[in-house]
Amino acid sequence: MIHGVQKDSATAIFSGTSMIHHGASKSNGVQTERVLMLSEKARGDANPILLIDEDDVMAGHAASVGRVDDVQLYYLMSRGLSRKEAERLIIHGFLNPVVEQLAIESVKDRLREVIEGKVR
Repeated sequence: MIHGVQKDSATAIFSGTSMIHHGASKSNGVQTERVLMLSEKARGDANPILLIDEDDVMAGHAASVGRVDDVQLYYLMSRGLSRKEAERLIIHGFLNPVVEQLAIESVKDRLREVIEGKVR
């Protein structure tokens, strides 16, 4: 799972590769790449790649690149949040699935602090 947030004029290319080797039958591989762009000048590419050398497997991939959803912004702002605060919550929600994958609570907490420092 790869999630990225681009702001200002940042550019990123996310190329993830999942490989299932011959002999690894019954394997299950899932790959997800998501990019959230916060400005008109930000650019992001998501290129998931599956390399499968076996027949009896399950594998899939997903990729999305987009801007903050106007409907989500409208909903949060209609509840009294400023645009900046609404975007901050959307970014935290977007990145939370990655943060939650971490096994060590202190690392999760530190990553949340870093994210908060970037979105404030």
